Amino acid sequence: MVNLLQLLQRGKPARNRPDSLRRVRVDVPDEPPTTDAVFLVLRGMRVPLVAFVSVFSLMSFGLSLMPGTAENPQRLTLFDSFYIVSYTGMTIGFGEIPYEFSYPQRLWVILTIYSCVLVWTYSAGVLLTLSQEKTFRLAISLQRFRRRVRNIQNPFVLVVGYGQAGEAVCRALQDQGREFVVIDSDPDRVQRVAFDGYRSDIAAYAASGRDPRILGMAGLGHDLCEAVLALTDNDETNLSVVMSVNLLRPELMVIARCSDRERAQQMHDFAADVIINPFDRYGAFLVMALRRPSGFRLASWLMSPRGTELPEKLERLDEGRWVVCADGSFGAEVTRDLESAGLDVDLVDPAYGRPDVSDAVGFIAGAESDIINMAMAAHARIENDALFIAIRQNSAVNEAPLRAFDADSVFVPTELLAREAVARITSPNYWSFIDHVLHEDDKWDSDVLEDIVNVVGDETPSSLMLSLEYHRAPAAVRWMRHSPLTLGDLLRDPDDWDTGLAAFPAVLVRDGRRIFVPDLDLDLREGDQILLLGQEQDLDIAESIVFHDSAVEYVVTGREVATAWAFRQVQKQIWRRRARRAGRTAA
Repeated sequence: MVNLLQLLQRGKPARNRPDSLRRVRVDVPDEPPTTDAVFLVLRGMRVPLVAFVSVFSLMSFGLSLMPGTAENPQRLTLFDSFYIVSYTGMTIGFGEIPYEFSYPQRLWVILTIYSCVLVWTYSAGVLLTLSQEKTFRLAISLQRFRRRVRNIQNPFVLVVGYGQAGEAVCRALQDQGREFVVIDSDPDRVQRVAFDGYRSDIAAYAASGRDPRILGMAGLGHDLCEAVLALTDNDETNLSVVMSVNLLRPELMVIARCSDRERAQQMHDFAADVIINPFDRYGAFLVMALRRPSGFRLASWLMSPRGTELPEKLERLDEGRWVVCADGSFGAEVTRDLESAGLDVDLVDPAYGRPDVSDAVGFIAGAESDIINMAMAAHARIENDALFIAIRQNSAVNEAPLRAFDADSVFVPTELLAREAVARITSPNYWSFIDHVLHEDDKWDSDVLEDIVNVVGDETPSSLMLSLEYHRAPAAVRWMRHSPLTLGDLLRDPDDWDTGLAAFPAVLVRDGRRIFVPDLDLDLREGDQILLLGQEQDLDIAESIVFHDSAVEYVVTGREVATAWAFRQVQKQIWRRRARRAGRTAA
């Protein structure tokens, strides 16, 4: 039974959970599971190197035995012979030194030239053959991958699996300005990373996430690795990733995709922070849209990419008979969620033909083929024009036709998964606000939605975590140490005291406790953290206010003060004198 209070896991990260697993501290393995490229070259070029050394030695020694000319009968020294063979064998050709050669010496040099050319040709052929071998190319790509990972200088996310979900997550991470590393068992998918138009060179390697050594080389043991996403379409592989992270780096956040309930329970035993079943999530969100439309609008809007317009309220979503035409686990998950909400649901296999929807209020086309889904949806619309139609989209290729079909709801499993995963990673406090929205009543969600839209507009806002610590907000902290500073003061326009910034306070974190939608009259304290939602330029202004004493004093008092310290001191003296004069006049 789906409980909206259990829709999204609210557990703390694994490092804060009670953990019954006993561990022994083990370093994360990062040794390559293949031969080093340099060793492969040395091993493959062993015979050419022996031939090369042999030819040079033989030709140098032979040249030293050749007789000189009648005018200069001396033979060349061994060093002179080696010197001549060196520039001859390297095809440089300085000439006959230290004196002109005799005919025997010239014949030997000719033999040296052809012998060295043969050795060079043989060596080049062996090296070319070696470069075409799969093992050698894998070793080169592995070393290049390890070097890229080692050179990462910023916090990054390790993404295991670059299918539709992985690609969606990577693009969302790029939009957030976050770095990431990709591994996938399919070489074609890994090659696609280079052609997907990312702004920077992405470290990607084709290997299975089941191998802890691969995870180690991909950055699991890296100090800047901040989270791991297991997004493959194989639940057992995702479970293996969760196990490796929990046992080797238990302090890291790990988010896993899973469609099997037994595997999900096993992941839970290994303290996965988040286990996402997109099919189950969709059914729960559909129930939420039916029972709590305002909460659904607000949550889906906040989880959308920046700049997305506020979605319209879903119409014609009524109580009554629902028909789910789906195969695989999707149909069972959605049916279970709708039935748990008290709805009358018929689950039909697409193989049995088109279902009867004449007396239904809702129809969900959830086959694994987008073509079949659109065909069933078209027939359902013809049979019952008042029907609420939801379509499952399996491939991004069919996005345009599905958008043109204008279904009431289009379910994209990868998009839902990516939104939640990125929101949890990039800003835990931002996700905590979405999580709170999901668990509040619809009246509260409606009021908050109206307040946010009135302040920031009807496009998905940007977010900013403002920390009132001295090294991050020095001017604000200096002011709070002698005078009160309210949340409303901090959100005033530093250029117009009567105007507020387009910024909405969503969460205030104080002493580890979250206060959702705090009151603007709340007095702030040093160490508070404030999650602001708003337009990007206004958030930048709010972030700059806390660094300037004159700006902080203006938003609190409304008095325009000088920027320079010396002029501010003069202004303070003038104000004090005026205050004393006003006091004497009153007396």
